[in-house]
Amino acid sequence: MNTLIVFLVSMVFLLVVLIRFKWSASVGLVSATIMMGLLSGMKIADLTGAISGGFGSTMTSTGLVIIFGCIFGEMLGSSGALEEIAKFLLRKVGSKHDYLAINLLGYVVSIPVYFGSAYVMLSPLLNSLQKLTNKKMTGYVNALFVGLLLTHCIVAPTPGPVAVAAEVGANLGWFIFYGLIVSIIASLLCGWQFSNGINAKGRKEAQEFLDANSDLIKADETKPSAGIGFALILFPIILIVLGAVVPMFVAEGSILYTVFQFIGDKNVALFIAMLLAAVTLRKYLVAGPAKKGIMRYIDTSANKVGSILMVIGCGGCFAKVITQTGIGDALANMFSHFNMPVLLLGFLLAMIIRAAVGSATVAMMTAVSIVGPAIALQGLSPVLVGLAVCAGTVGLTLPTDGAFWHPSQLNGISINETMVVTVSTTLASVVAFAIILLINCFSGFLPGLF
Repeated sequence: MNTLIVFLVSMVFLLVVLIRFKWSASVGLVSATIMMGLLSGMKIADLTGAISGGFGSTMTSTGLVIIFGCIFGEMLGSSGALEEIAKFLLRKVGSKHDYLAINLLGYVVSIPVYFGSAYVMLSPLLNSLQKLTNKKMTGYVNALFVGLLLTHCIVAPTPGPVAVAAEVGANLGWFIFYGLIVSIIASLLCGWQFSNGINAKGRKEAQEFLDANSDLIKADETKPSAGIGFALILFPIILIVLGAVVPMFVAEGSILYTVFQFIGDKNVALFIAMLLAAVTLRKYLVAGPAKKGIMRYIDTSANKVGSILMVIGCGGCFAKVITQTGIGDALANMFSHFNMPVLLLGFLLAMIIRAAVGSATVAMMTAVSIVGPAIALQGLSPVLVGLAVCAGTVGLTLPTDGAFWHPSQLNGISINETMVVTVSTTLASVVAFAIILLINCFSGFLPGLF
């Protein structure tokens, strides 16, 4: 059977069993994975190998981040630190602008920090805010998710945009500059304003609730201060940033190079952050959820992560089988025969391949390999072609992507509500592309595009 038809059948099956019949996400994913493999004609040995390999590779890349990040977030939440951060934000920006604060927080954090790590660290904050305001959780999730995803996909030094800039021969500095312009506008429109639209009916009630219960957002001296909470959240981010920056300025193999490369690894950084949180917050935890000792508390918190790992790992199985069926190559070959502008071709290719294989980086590199040779021939801006490809990978966040499952597993929203976030990310992708087209109209006058 045609690979594209098999993919569509498998995706429809997955969405129907998840949304209509309320199947367990992990059961639906593995079932769709097996269907995809069998219908596409994969050998049984290859299919079973891809299933286990997909789960294993996903756990290799994100397993420890999720475990350490969730325990870290659990400590911040159980101690009251996240609640104090939420109160601080509401005191400073008010309920009217809390979506803006969350959106900008995600936008900035995801520039140096991998999307999955950042979402795991910040998602408990959304739970604390929602309890204080009674706003829709979908609005908070959308504000954070869109901000994180846009800079993850468009702004270097994230690996994908860096690779795309190198592939098209763009100056990295100008690539970052225009990437920031493109992404911040899309983030504010589709992260902040779209979230306000999601919660339009409840916005007035939330503000009235806080006005009538102002004591709810006063600082609680029996809990860790907001400053301590912010410092703990920033700690692993700073380690990761230093791990990326310091090795660029010291000799390879030197002690400094080795040390910062080690502590800047996302797994190590979150492990250290978890231990630091255990020491810093111990006195607040042992008075409540950690009465049996902080190490027993860590074990108990780790037990809660199992279901999250299962769903995300099964998503990796699905993505692996899809990749091995050659869906990316099939889509690339089909679109390469269409006579359309290079900017549009790169954008659409990246978006559809991302939806199919669940990897923004794979989609970027596949799309740019097709449109790259036309840049010099047609006298196009390498910066704008590269950004068009990157913008395409923001849209169509579907169950093929592990990121799709973070909101439902970490913030308790339904699959239907998660699809609302997918609509928002796709709008953000289109808005970003529209801005790129606008910049292209003035490419002869603007600096750094060629």
